[in-house]
Amino acid sequence: MNLKVKADILPVIAGKLFDRMSISYLARDHIDRDKTTYHFYLTYFKPFWTDCRTEGYSSENFGIAYWERSKNPLSDLDRIRFYADKNCAKVSHVLTHEILRIIGKPRKVYFDAVHELWDKHMYEETPFQYFNNKFELVSNKESYSFVTINPKRIKS
Repeated sequence: MNLKVKADILPVIAGKLFDRMSISYLARDHIDRDKTTYHFYLTYFKPFWTDCRTEGYSSENFGIAYWERSKNPLSDLDRIRFYADKNCAKVSHVLTHEILRIIGKPRKVYFDAVHELWDKHMYEETPFQYFNNKFELVSNKESYSFVTINPKRIKS
């Protein structure tokens, strides 16, 4: 599946009490934007209302993932690995929910099967997929920039 991607920065107006980053602000921004574009937000807070196990949220045409930052300074290589390990996998999880929903898979697949796979990645040592900066599949022992769940392991 090819996805059209648009990147943008969600403006937050400093000092305006009701325009601080919040769920209502994200919802308002989502409603005001193009209805045919999938909107994905990286947030500095964990959505507390989610039933997703990744500190993210997915609904029709809308996704959120908590973007974790290191509490300590890291070298460039360690920072890339930190973001890949902590954040890319979560983003791929949330995107997988939406992609499977778009192509018509039932909820049992686009929600339950994705969570079943996530649990295997997290607790049963099922490996994630690792990609270098040229988007080539590599081993986790090599230099990598992106980490994703393995969609071939989703039971449909």
